[in-house]
Amino acid sequence: MARLITRHSEYGSLFPPQFYVRSEHFTAAVKTAEDEFALGITIGKKIGKAVRRNQLKRRIKAWVRLAGPNLPKRFKINLIARPGAGELTWPQLCEQMQALIQKLGSL
Repeated sequence: MARLITRHSEYGSLFPPQFYVRSEHFTAAVKTAEDEFALGITIGKKIGKAVRRNQLKRRIKAWVRLAGPNLPKRFKINLIARPGAGELTWPQLCEQMQALIQKLGSL
């Protein structure tokens, strides 16, 4: 089961990351973990106003719930949204997220 990172101290423990994984609209700062998948979401103001940023967070969380069993269990990730991520449709977001996870799975 995937876990969401919500505490500031846990976000701090993710930096400096061991490596980065990138897609067109997202960058993932990654650290290895023992036996869990944990995800933190960082969306800056360059993405858009609060409504757009919150919508993107909700969509990412929904994707994680759907993909939960297929996520690799040995990573802690801080997902950082890049400009243009707020305009993605649901299928495009799913495609980008799946590409990131496939890159992680190949490591």
